[in-house]
Order: sequence, then structure tokens, then C-alpha cells
Amino acid sequence: NEQLFVEHTFIFYFFHNFSLFSVSLQETVEGFIGGSAVLNCSSIQDITQVRWRNKYDKIVYEIINGQVSVEEQDQQYKNRVESFPEEYLRGDFSIKLYNLQHTDAGLYGCYSFMKKESVVFRSVELLIKEKSERLNGGTKPRPDVIMIISVLCIGIIFSLVVSSFNSHN
Repeated sequence: NEQLFVEHTFIFYFFHNFSLFSVSLQETVEGFIGGSAVLNCSSIQDITQVRWRNKYDKIVYEIINGQVSVEEQDQQYKNRVESFPEEYLRGDFSIKLYNLQHTDAGLYGCYSFMKKESVVFRSVELLIKEKSERLNGGTKPRPDVIMIISVLCIGIIFSLVVSSFNSHN
């Protein structure tokens, strides 16, 4: 309880001394047991630090001045998270979480610290499904495939009507 109090006191102190610049809407990402998922976090320029935290306020991943720091990373995320350094200059601090487990489900927060003592917060909810759900879901037709087939059918019907019209003239 004392540690929890200290952490919440720190968070209050932190947000009291930094102005919260913006809060973005929550995004939902689906992943499967044993698979991977990308948690998106885009921000603006002049970012000095990005810290990803899970629903228990544990550090998932941290980027300080463009360098990955795993010193304070929670043990359950060791060797399971990567980022995309080539995207940092574009303001993309997304992470990829590997070997998904049921315990990974929940809310994640991406805190982007700016040089002007402001913070941009983005929330991502990770939903974890069983592999069997992937197989069952795979039998459903995909909307993009249905759209392509529909366009092809309409094109065939149109060309038949046009050729039939031309043959009667």
C-alpha cells in the first residue's frame, strides 16, 4: 500500500508540474494468444521521451532522446517488445508486443513528453483472443473481397448488356 501511495503521489506531482497537452481518443487493437500486436502512438515533433505503461502502471517500453531504455521495464515485457526507430523522426512511437498472453489484455498508455514540459497521452486497448477464434473468424467473408467480387460481377453484366445492345443494332 505504501508503494501504491508513493506511485500515485508521484503521478499527481508529475501531472501537477507538467501541463497535459492533449489526450487522444482510445484505439482498440485485437491480438491472438502467441501472436503479436502493434500498439499505435503518433505524436508531434520535439519529443524528448516516450513511456508506454500498462493498466497496472508498469513500464512496458521507454524511449529517451531517441534511444530505447529497458532499465525500468517490467519483467513480463522483457524481450517481448520492440519499436520502430526509423519512424521516430516522423513522430511514430508505436510498439509491437510479441508472444501475446491473456495477461497482456487491457489498456495501455503512451505518454509523449515534449521539450516544453507538456505531455501528449494516447490510450490503446488490447483485446486478446484464442487462436480458435481466429480460425472461426477466418471463415467469414472479408468485406474487401466481397467488394472486389461485386465490382467484377457488375463489370461482367455491364459488358454483356453492352455487347447484347451492340449486336441488336
